[in-house]
Amino acid sequence: MDKSLIIADYDIVSFFVALAVAFYSYTKYSEGSLGNRAFKRMVFCSMLVCAADYFACFSVKMRAGDFVETLLYSIACFSFIAFSQSMLAYTNAYIYTKEQVLREKKIAVRFFFPALLLLFIVNAFTGFMFYIDDDFSLALQKPYVILPLLSTAFGIKSAAQLGRNAQKFSKTQISSLCVFYETAIALPFIQVYVCPQFRITPFVFVFLTTALLFSIETPDDQALFATISELEVLQRALKISVEKKTLEARERREKLERLTNQMMRALVETIDAKDRYTSGHSARVARYSKMLAKKKGLPPEKCQQIFTLGLLHDIGKVGVPTSIINKPGKLTDKEFSQMKEHPIIGSAILEKVSLFPELRAGARWHHERPDGRGYPDGLFGEQIPLEAKIIAVADAYDAMTSSRSYRPPMEQAAVRDQISNGMDSQFDKEIASYMLELIDEDREYNLHEYVNKAEAKK
Repeated sequence: MDKSLIIADYDIVSFFVALAVAFYSYTKYSEGSLGNRAFKRMVFCSMLVCAADYFACFSVKMRAGDFVETLLYSIACFSFIAFSQSMLAYTNAYIYTKEQVLREKKIAVRFFFPALLLLFIVNAFTGFMFYIDDDFSLALQKPYVILPLLSTAFGIKSAAQLGRNAQKFSKTQISSLCVFYETAIALPFIQVYVCPQFRITPFVFVFLTTALLFSIETPDDQALFATISELEVLQRALKISVEKKTLEARERREKLERLTNQMMRALVETIDAKDRYTSGHSARVARYSKMLAKKKGLPPEKCQQIFTLGLLHDIGKVGVPTSIINKPGKLTDKEFSQMKEHPIIGSAILEKVSLFPELRAGARWHHERPDGRGYPDGLFGEQIPLEAKIIAVADAYDAMTSSRSYRPPMEQAAVRDQISNGMDSQFDKEIASYMLELIDEDREYNLHEYVNKAEAKK
């Protein structure tokens, strides 16, 4: 069989493989980055090598003449060297700035490639570098060595660039590109001096561009991965910063909460100090209120909030004369009217705390009754806020289980009867039932006026 036709058959297969690679790369990597453009030039050059080699073979078959045959093979050689230059441009796209890459490209386009093209045209007329024999083997002249040396120069320069900037490439890229460089350096000599009658260049180019396409990232992929990597670094840094700021904010909040609690307790103790008979009353009411809130199944935050309301429920007593608060005997109607003003005074004080509007509910309405006979507003049933209902029961319980000038703490059974009899009239039925459960659970009657005030803070 005609050797040139066998070669042409291989070339046409390689050409269509290269065409498929070109179509895939041009559709997938449509962005105009420098690296993408260099990669597409490599694909185009591999197609051009296949096509030029095919037509060179065909021209030998058709006896088109030395000039046409040599010119067609010159195009294949030109494409080979352009492929090597594109490989260098592809490498540089990862390393240099856009301006540096464009400067090198301008030198190649304006000076190198025109000079190379002129060299091949002169060779087509003169054959001073090479020409093609009738058996499709190359007849080489001494100046031919210029061509493989040009490709070798691009391969060596690319390898040097990679070596100096290896940190900018992945391990896969380094391995794949090293194969590229070695091929660009060795292939021209192998083609001419080892197998001049069999064109391995088209097949190798197609294989390399296909391997590059599917084994390593294109510049846009690399840029995307670099962006993702940078975002991950920023995300980790942001996470660390947020955690640090969150910790600092938590510490500040905890300090502020401790300061607030200390100030509230100091204020509560100041209030309780006005009444020599009810020392620790506010702290006990707060504790009982929290226990009742837990019995009702309220969330921990709400239970703590009700505890705070219990601490401050009697803050309005600061506006009541000490003589009335500490009077050992029964209060006159006028004195009792003044005493009944303390919920209104407390509400007015706590109303100023805009960040915690619920505070005033416990202060203003802890003496309201479901039957409407309470004060200061005479609210009925569901008109009374839940917080106030809870504090009302806790307040009455502590009053009955604490010493007074006219009596000691009441017996536990008597206290239970009082709570039970006051359900639906003086006390909310549900909250009162929880108080009865607490009483029944308190078999040793520990829930009464504390000897150790620290217990009230638990």
